[in-house]
Amino acid sequence: YKSGDSLGEVALSKKFNVSRGPVRDALAMLSAERMIEKRSNGRSVVIEYDIKEIRDLYEVRILLETHALQQLDTALYQKYKGLLDDYLKMMQEADAYGERDIETDLSFHYLLVKMSGNETLMHLWNVQRNIFRTLVDITSEVTLSSQDEIIDQHIRLVEALEVQNIDSARRILTAHLNDACEYCCEGKSLL
Repeated sequence: YKSGDSLGEVALSKKFNVSRGPVRDALAMLSAERMIEKRSNGRSVVIEYDIKEIRDLYEVRILLETHALQQLDTALYQKYKGLLDDYLKMMQEADAYGERDIETDLSFHYLLVKMSGNETLMHLWNVQRNIFRTLVDITSEVTLSSQDEIIDQHIRLVEALEVQNIDSARRILTAHLNDACEYCCEGKSLL
């Protein structure tokens, strides 16, 4: 849907052959994520993020994820480091097929937050997960040819964590997410 498109419950219910309840729930979720806005006449309308809002979202993501690395729980890292490696392999396999595995990328980044053991950080990250998914989806339109570099950033991040160089891991993660922000802004300009 494009910015300004109206999303009516009845029309969406018919289009997706579902009752109005699930549509109403989905619209409420989209409204909470600031992807639609409910107008005074009761209509829901698609809104779009501008470049400043995209940059703001990435700034928050950088704060959450780098703070999580700073709070890394060694026992949780030991428990989940194999899963980080699995995610890296899944990214490499997707790249070998010329695909972008958005869910694996999101799972990798969420695991970084989870390894902090900070439930509040995990909650804050999860509240934004669907917005992050949308941003990664936009980014993937621009970065498919750059996947080797992006995967390498993930690998270097894991290598820094393995030797417990948290400062280096935070720098790599910040650079990675800043790059992603720039790619996303570039992708948005192509839409």
